Amino acid sequence: MPYKKARYMHIVVRKKKGLKNFRTHDIGRKGHSKRVAGKTRTGKWVTQKYLIKKSDLKKLDKKTLNLLKQIKSRHKVLKVEG
Repeated sequence: MPYKKARYMHIVVRKKKGLKNFRTHDIGRKGHSKRVAGKTRTGKWVTQKYLIKKSDLKKLDKKTLNLLKQIKSRHKVLKVEG
């Protein structure tokens, strides 16, 4: 099977360790930016990472810039992948 090019940039804000039952939610426009949430042992849902479509990062429109600013103000980014 040929290698498939990654479509999203992963912005990790929390380690996977200690989380289970992951869910992905669209934020903003459908199919563009997503939030990956995991459930903690206490039953609380927390953000594990954000997925931002690479084509949106190339054009850097107003919505994408606002989303990146919100992520930076709310979370300490652990790493960026992809």
